[in-house]
Amino acid sequence: MTNGIPIGRFFGFPVRMHWSILVLIWLFAWSLASFTLPAAAPGHGAAVYWLAGVCGAVLLIASVLAHEIMHAVVARRHNLGVKDLTLWMFGGMATFTDEPKTPGADFRIAAAGPATSLALAGVFAAATAAGSAVGLDPLVVRVGWWLAGVNLLLGLFNLLPGAPLDGGRIVRAILWFRSKDRQRAAVGAARAGLVLGGVLIGLGLLEFLSGRIMGGIWTVFIGWFLLSAARSEQQQATVIRLLDGVRVQDVMTAAPDTAPGWFTVEAFVSRYVMARPHSAFPVTDFDGQVRGLITLNQLRSVPPADRGTTRVSDVAIPLERVPKATPGELLVEVFGRLTKDTGGRVLVFDGDHLVGIVTRADLSRILELRSVATPPGDTQS
Repeated sequence: MTNGIPIGRFFGFPVRMHWSILVLIWLFAWSLASFTLPAAAPGHGAAVYWLAGVCGAVLLIASVLAHEIMHAVVARRHNLGVKDLTLWMFGGMATFTDEPKTPGADFRIAAAGPATSLALAGVFAAATAAGSAVGLDPLVVRVGWWLAGVNLLLGLFNLLPGAPLDGGRIVRAILWFRSKDRQRAAVGAARAGLVLGGVLIGLGLLEFLSGRIMGGIWTVFIGWFLLSAARSEQQQATVIRLLDGVRVQDVMTAAPDTAPGWFTVEAFVSRYVMARPHSAFPVTDFDGQVRGLITLNQLRSVPPADRGTTRVSDVAIPLERVPKATPGELLVEVFGRLTKDTGGRVLVFDGDHLVGIVTRADLSRILELRSVATPPGDTQS
C-alpha cells in the first residue's frame, strides 16, 4: 500500500490516504445515518443524521491515524526511520526504512498501536458517560458510544496473534526473544497469520450459512486478506533467511557497462542497447563520473522523431534518485531498494567509484542457489 494521496505531515511523519478511505467513510456514515442513529435518537432530520454520521466516521479515521502515529513515534524513539503512514480500507500501515534491532523494540513498536486504540476507547467512553450524565443530546451520546466501541474492537482485533496484525508482531517479538533468531520468529508469526486467516474464513462461511449474509461476507473478506498478507510475509521471511550472510559484493555484476551521457538516444540505442544484453546502464559524463541511470523505459519515452536530438543524459534518472549500495552491505538490507522506478537496479559504489550493479536477476539467482544449498528444514523452522 505505498500509493496514496498525500494529506500532510503529522508529528513530522508524511501521511497518505488511499482512495478506499473515502469509501470507508461513506460506508460508516451511511450505516450511522440510516440505521444506528435514527434507532437510538429518533426525531431528527436526515441531514442531521448524515452530519453526525460523517463526523463519527471522520473521528474514527482520525483514531486509526493516531494508532499508526503511535507506532511511528515509538519506532522513532528506537532510531528507526519512518518513510510514511498510509491510511486505507483495512486501517493503516506505517512503513519503516529499518527493522527493529531487538525483540524489546519490536514488541514496544507493535504494542503501541493497539494500546492507543484501547486508550481512545476509554477516553471516548468516559467522555460520553460524562456527557450523558449532564444531559447531552442522545444523538451525540450515541456517536460517542459508537466511537468507543469501534476503537475497542480495533484494539482487540489488532491484538489477534497472527501476522500482519500487531498481535502477530508481538508474537514475532516473543519468539525472537526466545529463539534469538528474528527470521525464524518472523516465519512463525506468519504461520500464525495463516491459521488466523483460515479461522476467520471458516467463521465467515458459518455466518453466511446461518443467514448473516453481509457479516459473513465481510468476515470472509477480512480472513482472505489476512491469509494473503500472512503468506506474503512468510515468503518474505523465507527470502531474508536464505539471504542471511550474503553481501552485495557476492552477487553484483562488477565493472558494469556504462552509457555515455552525451550520446543521442538514437546513437545509444543502435550502438549500445542493440549490441549488449542489458536493459539498464549507468550514465557517465565526459569525466567518467556517474550522473544517473538509463533504462529501457526512459528510452521508450522519447518519441522516435526526437531521438536524434535528445541526449541520453536528458532522459536518464538522476543519480540522487538511483538506489545505491556498498560492496560490504548485506544483501537483505539492499533488496528492498530494487524498485520498479529504477528498473530493479541498485548501483554499487566504493566511495565515489562505481564498482558494480545489482539487479533482480542477481537476486533471483542467489535465491535459487541458496535454496538448493540450504536444507528445507533450515528455512521453514
